[in-house]
Amino acid sequence: MTERLRRVRTRQVPFGSVARFRVVLFTTIAIVTLAGCLPGSRTRGLADAEPPVVAVEAQPIAPDGIRETITVNGEIEPVSSVDVFPTAAGELIEIRVAVGDRVRRDDVIARVDPSRPGQVFSPSAIGSPIAGTVTRLSARVGAQVTQQAPIARIATTDELQLTTFVPERFVQGVAVGQTATVRLDAYPTADFAARITRLSPVIDPQTRTLETTLTLTTRDARVRPGMFARVELVLNERPDALTVPQPAVVRRDGRPHVFVVSADDRAELRPVTTGIESAGRIELVSGVSVGERVVTRGQNLLDAGTPVRVVELARGEP
Repeated sequence: MTERLRRVRTRQVPFGSVARFRVVLFTTIAIVTLAGCLPGSRTRGLADAEPPVVAVEAQPIAPDGIRETITVNGEIEPVSSVDVFPTAAGELIEIRVAVGDRVRRDDVIARVDPSRPGQVFSPSAIGSPIAGTVTRLSARVGAQVTQQAPIARIATTDELQLTTFVPERFVQGVAVGQTATVRLDAYPTADFAARITRLSPVIDPQTRTLETTLTLTTRDARVRPGMFARVELVLNERPDALTVPQPAVVRRDGRPHVFVVSADDRAELRPVTTGIESAGRIELVSGVSVGERVVTRGQNLLDAGTPVRVVELARGEP
């Protein structure tokens, strides 16, 4: 009886059913595994992933103006000066002035004794031909002088000028009447106003420069003839120009572009036309509008469509 029950129970789970179950299970696992290894499945997953957000700095575009300038060197000199010659040849017996003294027209500045051996003459006075300041004395008492060599120079220091030389490539930006800023090594924090009063009619063929004369517009006792000067000339000025820092402009396909932050905080690569470059900034002639945000730091990490977050980056970050 017991042996008969065991036979009945064994028939309740036939061996063929278990075998079929195992075949189905292994087949399912194999199909899933093979599907994961098919070419392109991993690529599609990466392509669907959102690119990382890049932190950038950006500034709204607004008219702030820009000037194109050059700096050239020159030397302060009087507008007019006159060399003083003796009225007779002989021994210089007296000098009545020193360098820096102011004199009036016809003031006696020296005397010459024209006497010769066996001939005695009264001393000959040497007068100043103009009113001004003594800027040079070329002889000393006791020296023999002639009517061909000057003994002094008198200059009108109330009006000063300087001569400089502008490179040929910048000549189109200078004109008579144009204003300039003069800076002196003796007073590095002070600016002195000047105006172009004369331009040479020709370019120097050796130096490829244009001789340019400027006159200081106001008299300042600190400015003296002979001082070394640096002159800043404004070649071009656009008061309403749209500008950005020069590094904000990147080159793509050989053309200048900027990244503009879109309304949905993505980087939009925008081609632009540039203009004047000065003092680390560059003019954007076209390609952007007032109020748009241009990326000024972090632009080298961007591509078109990259999500961005506008922050203030620490110095030294890209």
